[in-house]
Amino acid sequence: MIEGVSKMSVQEDQVWITGEELGRERRRLIEAGVPESAPEYLALRAQIRARDNYLFERYGKPLMDQNYGKWIAISRNGAYIIRETATEVTVAAERDFGGGDYCKRKLAEFPGHDILH
Repeated sequence: MIEGVSKMSVQEDQVWITGEELGRERRRLIEAGVPESAPEYLALRAQIRARDNYLFERYGKPLMDQNYGKWIAISRNGAYIIRETATEVTVAAERDFGGGDYCKRKLAEFPGHDILH
C-alpha cells in the first residue's frame, strides 16, 4: 500500500472513466474545435460528476465525522488520501493516483471551493 493512502474494502460496481480516457477525449474535442458548451463536453463533464459524486457518497461521507474540514482524494477503486489542504491532497493524489483518476472534495457540508460569479 502507498504510504499515507488508506483503502476501504471495495467491490467495483461500475466501470468509471479513467484519467487517461478523460485526457484523450478532451484532446480529441479540442483538436476538433468543439466548443466547451457543446453536448459532447457537457456529457463528458456529467460522466466525471457522476463518478465523483458516487466516490464521495460511498467512500468520503463515512469519513466526515473524524476528518471534518479536511480534504480527501478518492481513487476509482476506493483508495483515499486525506490532507489538511486542497493543495496537499491534490499533490498527493496526482502522484499516487494519476491525473484525472480521482475525486477531490472537502469533508464538509459544502465539499469544495466557493466559486464567485
